[in-house]
Amino acid sequence: MAQQFSEFLAELNARVHLEDVVGEYVQLKQKGHRYWGLCPFHSEKSPSFSVDADAQLYYCFGCHKGGNLIHFVMEMERMEFIDAVKLLAERAGLELPDRPRDADSQAAAQLREAVYEANHAAAMFFHRRIWSSEGASARDYLYRRGLNDADIKHFGLGASPAGWGETFEELRKQGFERETLLKAGLAVDKNGKTFDMFRDRVMFPIISAQGRVLGFGGRAMGEAQPKYLNTSETIVFNKRLNLYCMNWLKKERGIARVVLVEGYMDAVSLRRHGVEGVVATLGTALTPEQASLMARYAPEIWISYDGDSAGQKATLRALDILEAQNVRARVILYPDGMDPDDFMRAQGAQAFAQLAPMDAYEFRLLRAQDGLDLATQEGRTQYALTACGILKRVKNPVELENYVAIVAQRTGFERDVLYRQIGTAPVQKPVERSPAVRPRRVAPPKSPPDYVLAQQRLVALKAANLLPEGTVCPEDFDDAVCRALFEGLSAGRTPGELVGEMAEGEDRATALGALECEALPQDAAVALEMAGQCLASIRRRRLEEQIAALRQALSTAQGAQRRELLERLNGLLAELDRF
Repeated sequence: MAQQFSEFLAELNARVHLEDVVGEYVQLKQKGHRYWGLCPFHSEKSPSFSVDADAQLYYCFGCHKGGNLIHFVMEMERMEFIDAVKLLAERAGLELPDRPRDADSQAAAQLREAVYEANHAAAMFFHRRIWSSEGASARDYLYRRGLNDADIKHFGLGASPAGWGETFEELRKQGFERETLLKAGLAVDKNGKTFDMFRDRVMFPIISAQGRVLGFGGRAMGEAQPKYLNTSETIVFNKRLNLYCMNWLKKERGIARVVLVEGYMDAVSLRRHGVEGVVATLGTALTPEQASLMARYAPEIWISYDGDSAGQKATLRALDILEAQNVRARVILYPDGMDPDDFMRAQGAQAFAQLAPMDAYEFRLLRAQDGLDLATQEGRTQYALTACGILKRVKNPVELENYVAIVAQRTGFERDVLYRQIGTAPVQKPVERSPAVRPRRVAPPKSPPDYVLAQQRLVALKAANLLPEGTVCPEDFDDAVCRALFEGLSAGRTPGELVGEMAEGEDRATALGALECEALPQDAAVALEMAGQCLASIRRRRLEEQIAALRQALSTAQGAQRRELLERLNGLLAELDRF
């Protein structure tokens, strides 16, 4: 059987070409046997994602993700191995061979499928019922919350009966076993009697990225507690690993951010007003697993929790979770303690689009003021101590300088004092000395800076014919000599010709240093990886220069101009973090 499955995979790979599948997600441009495009796994402006048509492998020189056909489908569709194989098999018109399972595995698979079917049947029952006279109270509740009939249909919302066993009896009539309904969390057993899990509630189906009903969230119509009730953990449902509206998020490719809210109605409200990328946690605090899940869909998360005290504390906890998972986050602040649903109903999508999300550390610094009177020396001192404790976690020196400036403005403390409290030193400009006080001496030759060395390595790789066409372009070089060499080599000229035309001096020495850079790898794949690292170094340097220029401009900017510059600065910092 193992041989049969191996032969099947070989046939699958022969029939389905990686470049064709990738081309459905990424706009590719062929250069030789390679295809290049913008990486689907991270945000970028210059193509660093490569597909090798000969080897049937993909690799991104930016985020370093790579693999084969099945790996790509698993990543893009968020599927397990066997599900990705099934999808590709359907595409190729192949029948998946049966794989042997032991009795326990087979029983678990059968139960999982039965639970999925029961959940689907329950969702259909709840949805039908909301249009009946028995569902009038649930329907009226949703109307009061601003929804219309089209919204109810779009999100598959429903109503559970008020009785103790109506859902159970309905599903039993459809042929579902009592044990299956218990395992699905649709029914509960108390003292040998079976009761419905959800009674007299507005029902929100929780649907996976693959479109299967995992469970439900139910909002009470009366005074029942808890106000929101979720399906318990089942063989198909784990609250830590899923999010509400994942089925919609999967379809929204290329979004710049995911908007994270706390409640089902918040998610529905934002989405019905046209906001893409909205998901909600499932009645629990944000988990590391959910943070990683969202990061697959967008490079940045906007936390959009309630504006009250509890919501702001939850925001701080979520920021810590996202930071631990290396996910860049921002915070949306609503006026007057409003929640997202209240805001959307009161002000609408246009007002939401005008909200400027706040940087994570800027939000932390804002919240550090809570309960303190900055008009007093005691309040300013306490704030400075708290703020410096927060800023100990900031690694990027440009970001740190910006935040220290904010704290200095709010407290009146000198920057140097704040830096000492943080435990680091500000970047100091080099002291210029008069030439008269220094003895004249011949300086030893210096190694070129890393970003210049990176350009030299690219030239050396080009001279050795180890760079596929289109991997590097002249605009990647800001060193004039390296750029001239690259353009000459690209035009078909030899290294000897190019160096021979240069007079003795610094330029010729630079050229020789580039062409004799170091021992180059013989393996093409290793050479490509080196090229990717060099390009990353060059682009990182340019980002740092742009960030420094923006920081200088920020020192005198005010009002709307300052906000615009801060937005650009945060965007560049986010891009820098990816290197």
